[in-house]
Amino acid sequence: MTAATEDRTDLIEATGRLAMYSLLSTGLAFPSAERLGLLKSRLLPAVAMLLLPAPLEGIVEALTASLPGDVPAARQHHLVLFPPIASQDAPGYETGYRGHGIFQQTGTMADIAGFYRAHGLRAGGEEKERPDHITVELEFMAVLAKKEALALQQGASEKASICRDTSALFLSEHLACWAPAFGRRIGAISTSPWFQNLGELVALWVEYDLTCLGVVPVEVADGPLPQDELDDGSCGPCPAPPPGLTP
Repeated sequence: MTAATEDRTDLIEATGRLAMYSLLSTGLAFPSAERLGLLKSRLLPAVAMLLLPAPLEGIVEALTASLPGDVPAARQHHLVLFPPIASQDAPGYETGYRGHGIFQQTGTMADIAGFYRAHGLRAGGEEKERPDHITVELEFMAVLAKKEALALQQGASEKASICRDTSALFLSEHLACWAPAFGRRIGAISTSPWFQNLGELVALWVEYDLTCLGVVPVEVADGPLPQDELDDGSCGPCPAPPPGLTP
């Protein structure tokens, strides 16, 4: 294979990765008329044109058929999955699946933020979402794919390789460790065909992309971590503090 042919193949793969991760990130974001329009007019048609294995192709067809046309209804289903207080059924945050204790979770968040900073990015914006939220991690993968594709178009193979290597590393160390569990979880609990299909596509695609990039996740979460039960005040009065301590 010549260098030109190899670059052309890499460009096709990067463009496909950009389309899929953009679709997943936009599909899981808070629904709006603009986002639903973007999904219908550009992202779903772009993904439908990709050469995908049968399971992925089938779920993309089902997803296209289930795209919501009603923004209020789509928002209601979204709020069930992503309530104002973090869901314990299907947390949308990586630290809901990995890292026991505040110190491990803080380390995970810092590592994710480090990936973003290395590419001139940070979580936030108008919606001010946490760095470990599913939509942010998916969007980061889309950004890396876009940067890789642009580098290949400009003949900057070294820059393209950096983006590809970062994609593989971030997938292995973060997204692929929990996204399949998250996707299957929302597919199981949502009553919306759109989110059922979208959850399944998240799981299938991330696993497929792992294979394409030739990496494995450093760990695999089967589901969300156990959450501490909220104190409802029914346990009685708190014990007296030890001598020398004040409440």
